[in-house]
Amino acid sequence: MYNYCFDYDKCRDIFLDFEDDLKEYYSSVEKRCFTVKDNCFIDSFLCENENNNKILMITTGEHGIEGYAGNVFLQIFIKEYLPILKYNGISVNLVHAINPWGMKHKRRVNENNVDLNRNFILERNDLENSSFLEMKKYFTKRRPARKSDLNLIKSFLELVPYMTKLGNKGITEALAKGQFVEDKSVYYGGQKDEKSTKYMKEIYDDIYNNYEFILHLDIHTGAGPKNKMSIVNSAFSNKESSAWEKDFGYSPVVKTDKSSFYEIKGDMIDYIYKKYKGKNYFYSTCFEYGTYGEGLIGSIKTIKSLVVENQEWHYGSANSKTKEKVDQMFRGLFYPGDDSWKKSFEEDTRQGLNGVLKYFDFFK
Repeated sequence: MYNYCFDYDKCRDIFLDFEDDLKEYYSSVEKRCFTVKDNCFIDSFLCENENNNKILMITTGEHGIEGYAGNVFLQIFIKEYLPILKYNGISVNLVHAINPWGMKHKRRVNENNVDLNRNFILERNDLENSSFLEMKKYFTKRRPARKSDLNLIKSFLELVPYMTKLGNKGITEALAKGQFVEDKSVYYGGQKDEKSTKYMKEIYDDIYNNYEFILHLDIHTGAGPKNKMSIVNSAFSNKESSAWEKDFGYSPVVKTDKSSFYEIKGDMIDYIYKKYKGKNYFYSTCFEYGTYGEGLIGSIKTIKSLVVENQEWHYGSANSKTKEKVDQMFRGLFYPGDDSWKKSFEEDTRQGLNGVLKYFDFFK
C-alpha cells in the first residue's frame, strides 16, 4: 500500500504531493523549502485553521538515511490519521528530511560528517567522551575498507579488550554519546551549529513560542529491540516511562539515560526540553524503530555497519564488491527491505500513534 522507495528525489515528490491532501482540512497550508546543499532541501508544511491553539509536529530525516522510513511514516499519517484528526483546533507541521544531504547520499551524517543529533547544543561545555577516546583507534581506521572488516567474528574479537576494560555500557557510551574531537569518525557532533541545526532552531522558536500545546514526534530507525518501535523520551522528561506506557497503552517507552537507553550529548529532543521547559506545555519524543536488535550479534552488526560505512566514505574500499556489502549492511541497519520489518513498522506506527494521539485528545 505504501511506497518504500529508496531515492531522495522520489521521496521528496511524495512529500510535496501531500499539499492537496492537507488543503482538504486546513484553510492555510504554507509550504517552505530551505536549501541546504546540492539540490537538497528541508521541506515542510505548516497547516493551520483559524484559532487553532495546539499543534502536531512530525520531524523526519535528522539522520539522513533514516528519512526513508520517515517518509513512509508520513505517508501513513496522511492517509490514515489526517482525516480523523481534530483539525479545527489542532494545526499540523510536517518536516521532511532535516538532513536532506544525508538522505540523498544515503548517509546518517550530513555534508560535513556531522551527526545532527549530537549538534543541538545550548552550551558547549562538558562534551568530553573518555570512552570514545579509549576506542578511537577501533572506530577510526584510516585506510580503505576490506572484506575482512565486515567479518563479525573478527569484529567481536577486536572488541573483547574494550569489553573487558569498559564493559558493554562503556562501549555504547563510546559510540552513541557523541564525540567532538575526531571529524572523520563516527557520531561527530561538530564544533558549531550546522546549517540545518540553525534552521531547525528557528522553526522550533516559531512553533514552541506560538502554541498553547505542542505534540512533537521525531522519527528515527536503527536502535532498540529488533523489529520493534520504542518511544524514546528525553532524559529531561520528569514522568516515569512506566507511567507513559500505561497512558499510551504501548511498550516499550524509555528515556535517553544510561539506565534504560543511552546518554546523548547534543540530542535534539533534549535541546527542546532544556530550552522550552517551563515556557509552555509540550510533549516532544522520538519514535525509534529497531532493526538489528540489542543482542550480541545485532550489537556487533550495528557497530560494524556504522564504523565501516564511515571508513568506506572517507577512504574508499578495496573493490566494488566490498562497497556493495558495506552499503547493504548499512541500509539494513536503518531501512531494511524485508517484509517482516515493513509489517512491524506499519503495525507499531499505528499502535504508537493510536496511543499517543488518543491520550492527548487529538482525535475527532
